[in-house]
Amino acid sequence: MGIIGRTLHMLSRPHGIEKIDNPGHKSFTERLKYDEVPRMQYAYPVYRAAIEAQRLGIKRISVIEFGVFTGHGMQDLESIAEQVEPETGVKIDVIGFDSGKGMPPPVDYRDMPYVWQEGFFSINVDEVKKHLHRSELILGDVGETVHEFMKKDRAPIGFISFDLDYYSSTVRAFELLKYPDKHFLPRTYCYFDDIVGDDYEIHCECVGELLAIKEFNEENEKRVLCPIHKLRNKRIVPAGWTEHIYVFHIFDHPLYSKYINTDKDW
Repeated sequence: MGIIGRTLHMLSRPHGIEKIDNPGHKSFTERLKYDEVPRMQYAYPVYRAAIEAQRLGIKRISVIEFGVFTGHGMQDLESIAEQVEPETGVKIDVIGFDSGKGMPPPVDYRDMPYVWQEGFFSINVDEVKKHLHRSELILGDVGETVHEFMKKDRAPIGFISFDLDYYSSTVRAFELLKYPDKHFLPRTYCYFDDIVGDDYEIHCECVGELLAIKEFNEENEKRVLCPIHKLRNKRIVPAGWTEHIYVFHIFDHPLYSKYINTDKDW
């Protein structure tokens, strides 16, 4: 869990963002425009995924969090979903994956064991479930549970948060990305927590999540994980969360080239 993730865990309110004041009763879309929605690194990509689905005629999507810990992120995902649904007409299923027992032992230097160790971020399952109202919580080794998850009929995945810290755990979660294109939007939004951290976390493409991303891109020709170029410059309020937003592009997805930029009158 990087510095942004830790800060948000400390600042998250017990019952998610629906309790945040909304002066003037602005729409979710308007508050999103000015970064007035807490946990923007979830709110922005979930909203954009729903808009993408809407333009493609897809009525339901799945959003996923890898690494649940306190459950605050899941609470916020639930609340974001409740606000995005009426503004887009797209239903949203919320799913969380966690080992259920904290971090496993690090495999080698690629897991950055000088920062993280076995047992960190252990989840209190009963406490987490107490505050969830519409989420599915899946416990166990993500390298195995993602396959069990995909055996069921699921709405296409529109957003994935990767907050597993280790290189090895992230690689195991990437098993999900190998499934056929029907299980995803053609451009699935992603948040990677552990690519920026405090001064003890020296991130680079040789270790951690960044290495997992690099290797995935090298091994796949038609599927890549890429940051949204200069996303910070597109925002009215430039912010650090924009550096964590990637998109999982599936170039041979049958809907990848379908025109959706219908707001423009060229």
